[in-house]
Amino acid sequence: MEEFEIINKYFKKISLNSPAASKLDNDVANFSIENDQQLIISKDIMVENIHFGSNYTADQIAHKLLASNLSDLASAGAKPHSYMLGFSKNNNIDKNFITSFCSKLETLSKEYNISLIGGDTVSSNSDLFFSITILGTCPKNKILSRSKARDKDLIFISGNIGDSYMGLQILQNKINITDNTTKNYFLNRHHYPTARVSLGIKILNRDLSRTAIDISDGLFADLNHICQNSKLSANIFLDKIPISSHCHNLQIDKMKLFSGGEDYELIFTAKENKREEIALLSQELDLNITEIGFLSKDNDRKIKLFDQNNNKIEIKKYGYEH
Repeated sequence: MEEFEIINKYFKKISLNSPAASKLDNDVANFSIENDQQLIISKDIMVENIHFGSNYTADQIAHKLLASNLSDLASAGAKPHSYMLGFSKNNNIDKNFITSFCSKLETLSKEYNISLIGGDTVSSNSDLFFSITILGTCPKNKILSRSKARDKDLIFISGNIGDSYMGLQILQNKINITDNTTKNYFLNRHHYPTARVSLGIKILNRDLSRTAIDISDGLFADLNHICQNSKLSANIFLDKIPISSHCHNLQIDKMKLFSGGEDYELIFTAKENKREEIALLSQELDLNITEIGFLSKDNDRKIKLFDQNNNKIEIKKYGYEH
């Protein structure tokens, strides 16, 4: 299919009649934001045989593509505004693929109240690749950042860690799980992550935190970014790191779960006196938020992991390396 046929038949629906998109008739988007807001921008790229396999469905690719970008906005506390799509096609792309891909984008776009406002399509002679440039807004001079954590801050994490890793292990035939309920749970957590946008917005707007990051490369790898940028060390207690009941029921190396990545949960830090408000927010969102440790002012700026007897555990692998 030709570029403008794809735009007119499939992509225009995802623009959700946004004025900024101008019905995707132009090469540019045009919009303004309120004076008390600032624009937040992020970009992620997914490449075939690196971020997704040739056996992944269009629905799965589209979901993770948009969800991972939404997760970046969540880590800043930003409200989703719009996005631009980079779409490649080769001989394996047909109308069914495009229909499914766009249907998933449309569903997520409506869920998060975000619209497609432009982008580009390109032909590929080999592997596929897709990208999104996402835009959000948050109050001026107020953004969650990796560099704003403070000495003695508590460290919190949303949801569970390691489910996506387990899904990837199943896809790569590195683990055999016979129970279909458990197997499908892990696969769904890998293919269809949840971006914690509401959590990010609320912890920013309620002044519960100044620092957050989403877990894309692994718990330790991403927490280390906070340590390095805020010039602090993290003290983490292994038994406090949340994992799902499905992981609990299996004999799994927890360290692999924590370095697997693509959980897209939020790590954030907060003062001790915010603990009760965070517990109430957890109830409000019906989302587990777990305290896993605290930050301290040390020269080494490293993550220190302790077992239930307060013995130090060596971290051999922090996470995925690009």
